[in-house]
Amino acid sequence: MFKSWRLGRLLGFPIEINASFLVLLGVVFLAFGGLSGVIIVSLAFGSVLLHELGHALVARKLRVHVTGIELGFLGGAAKMEGMPRNPNQEIAIAAAGPAVSLALAALGLGLGALTQVHIISVIGWINLALAVFNLIPALPMDGGRILRAALAKKLRFVRATEISVHVSRAVAIAFGVWALAGGPFQLLILAPYLWLMAGKELEMAKMVEQYQGYESPFGGHMPRRYTITQVGGRLVITATD
Repeated sequence: MFKSWRLGRLLGFPIEINASFLVLLGVVFLAFGGLSGVIIVSLAFGSVLLHELGHALVARKLRVHVTGIELGFLGGAAKMEGMPRNPNQEIAIAAAGPAVSLALAALGLGLGALTQVHIISVIGWINLALAVFNLIPALPMDGGRILRAALAKKLRFVRATEISVHVSRAVAIAFGVWALAGGPFQLLILAPYLWLMAGKELEMAKMVEQYQGYESPFGGHMPRRYTITQVGGRLVITATD
């Protein structure tokens, strides 16, 4: 949907920035403005990158291959080939990012209170907001993935995704209503994006289940390695093993 550019590598992971991430930074800049906006944007960029690095490192530890980290409108994504082997692994990978953000929030707010250095406290607040936002139970955010994995312990993967998509779209509607009722205007941008991306998650889940030939990607067999790309508006699975 949006073009991406390679920035470099960090701990062996290629780092890319999606054009939609520039929209996110623009929203942050407009919300704060001036020099403070530039500083907040820079801190937000670094915080999101560390958040995604948390996902990538846990995925690597669990032997889920990560092809890179892409920063986008909803913050970012560690791009993985294939699926985690079971719901607990998906929960661990999804929870790693918020865990990093919460640790940075505690460190920033604690040091900020001790030193009375405002910028350190700002780092803490940014990471706290990042953790809370990503734990909202809406796909494709971390909270939505945790919810789906928890449901997938009892349900087929696609059915768990369908339920998670319904929750995600309820959140999107709530965001839109809140914004129209006088809440943060940024939610009017987020709500339709969340709605559309949740639909993409369901489309992807159906493709993965069909491709792997399992009742669920969290079956007893090792999942095949594959990549999922968007070609002409369609999601396409390509084997890489």
